[in-house]
Amino acid sequence: MNMQQITETPRLKLVEVTDRDFDLIFLLTGNEKVMKFFPKVLSYEETQQMVQKILHQYAEHGYCFWKVLLKPEDQFVGIAGLLYQKIDNEPETEISYRILEGHWKKGYATEAAKACKQYAETKLGKKRLVSLIHPKNDASIRVATKLGAKRTRSVIFEGETHDVYLYE
Repeated sequence: MNMQQITETPRLKLVEVTDRDFDLIFLLTGNEKVMKFFPKVLSYEETQQMVQKILHQYAEHGYCFWKVLLKPEDQFVGIAGLLYQKIDNEPETEISYRILEGHWKKGYATEAAKACKQYAETKLGKKRLVSLIHPKNDASIRVATKLGAKRTRSVIFEGETHDVYLYE
């Protein structure tokens, strides 16, 4: 199967999501632990809608979530990418990541997020990148701060308070 590769790291490949990836994405969106700091666990149908949104974002902006695959077997470990967001009515590019529970605490989120940051800066020329993080999501806060992000403010996003971390 020919996968459109976006970028890679020593351990990971980031490749485009396709319309055949519903089952893989549902491993994340249907998992209560992965979705703990998101508004809700998604149904299979909602996950299909999410994948369609990802494909639409590729067409509109050229980026969104990508699959994170572990080399050398290309094992699916999660998604990471760049999201076009409106925060307080301002367009922002968010670095976002979700990793399968069985692969937590191995540095994959940090490695994938760093690759997304480098891709945004070098390939897309982005000067400003953020992450929206639930204040209790310590693991995501650690990833963002390791990559140089600083908490700048709190906003209401999808009905919940989130902190905006700005990458410097």
